[in-house]
Amino acid sequence: MLKEKLHQLGVLGCVMCISGSVIIVIHAPQESPITSVQEIWAMATQQAFLLYLGSVIVLVVLLILYFAPRCGHTNVLVFTGICSLMGSLSVMSVKALGTALKLTFEGKNQLVYLETWFFMFIVATCVIIQMNYLNKALDTFNTAVVSPIYYVMFTSLTIIASVIMFKVSMHLYPLHCLPDSSVVTVKL
Repeated sequence: MLKEKLHQLGVLGCVMCISGSVIIVIHAPQESPITSVQEIWAMATQQAFLLYLGSVIVLVVLLILYFAPRCGHTNVLVFTGICSLMGSLSVMSVKALGTALKLTFEGKNQLVYLETWFFMFIVATCVIIQMNYLNKALDTFNTAVVSPIYYVMFTSLTIIASVIMFKVSMHLYPLHCLPDSSVVTVKL
């Protein structure tokens, strides 16, 4: 269809991306049920997440106003950085908005809360900025360069934002994927 050839490094990169995604999904912690949009609002207004939010906004403004005009067309990290940073915020807002809509459809109307509409505004703003700069990156650089960089940055920043917002403790043990009833003993 696209008539593009994937070289050995491209195949290795694809395998590594898929393997990394599978590992992340396998080791994902269990979520606690959220009963209202106010719970997510409380998580989004924690000091740690507000610090992350402020850092992202400062970095995005710096990238847009200073780095994009100077080196945006020669350095792929500028446009993809803007996309990835805004993407991490859009994922958190979509999570909040999705939860609000799910609860609304279950009969617990969340549309009466100002927080729901605020999350909707944030989603729209972040997605518009994200798509604008992703299109600029794809117009300027080869798709084979933009896609893996964007994938890694977006995924990493989204995981960081999730860990901060949902206060997830990261425990990655080698035997984590074994059933709870498994007991492994090692004798030396």
